[in-house]
Amino acid sequence: MNNSAVRELWDRTYLALLPWTDIPRRELDAQCRQAVTAALAALWGECDAALLDGAATDEQVHAIVAAQTVYGLGWRDAVLGDIATRARAAGLGDGPGRLWAPPERWNLGRGRAFRATLRDNLSFFARHPRSQELRLVRTVRAAVAAADADPRTALTLLYRAAWTEHATERLGWSDAEWWQYLGIDELTTWAVIALRIPMEEPDRAGWAVEEVAEAVSPKDWTWTGSSLPDDFLEAAFDTLALPVREF
Repeated sequence: MNNSAVRELWDRTYLALLPWTDIPRRELDAQCRQAVTAALAALWGECDAALLDGAATDEQVHAIVAAQTVYGLGWRDAVLGDIATRARAAGLGDGPGRLWAPPERWNLGRGRAFRATLRDNLSFFARHPRSQELRLVRTVRAAVAAADADPRTALTLLYRAAWTEHATERLGWSDAEWWQYLGIDELTTWAVIALRIPMEEPDRAGWAVEEVAEAVSPKDWTWTGSSLPDDFLEAAFDTLALPVREF
């Protein structure tokens, strides 16, 4: 598969996800939970209030997780059509948020009944499996609109908003790098697509900006600063070869 065809798959994935970004996360989770509950009722013969409000077992949680995974795969195939199959055939990896991954790579564990009732465990585990990726696309879409599609402005809004969102709760943490908490890789990748920046492999842009983040951060610096590291924005723009907007 040539590079232009790779970009086409990324573009098609973004366009396919866009309508779903209009649906609030709580509604996406509710749709998933409803489908999982129906699957459990079919499996167990019932899934009534008495069962839901009773103590949960690990085996019941395993069933919830399996049903949630199958729901997610069905949703993925309905939304993306042949995109995931074509991406896998071309050896492009798991794609954004594992959206292109084969079924066996969607299984990240079976879960345990660490909450008191089956209903509580259902609420926790039966969430839309790709709501995080949809949140990223929704965030990028809003920033691009607010920036009137100017790449430098849109990326500035994205990176600074991500910093503001995470800095308070992560200040002083050192178990991961700041750019990992902010999701710089994923935000950049989706922004390249949304802004129609001419890069044939958008995920490489995300990796490149992560490397920039590491390069401009002082040694051992994580959340000790009051804002993004000095020079990060300009270095990111240079890496992406973004021209200065002329007015």
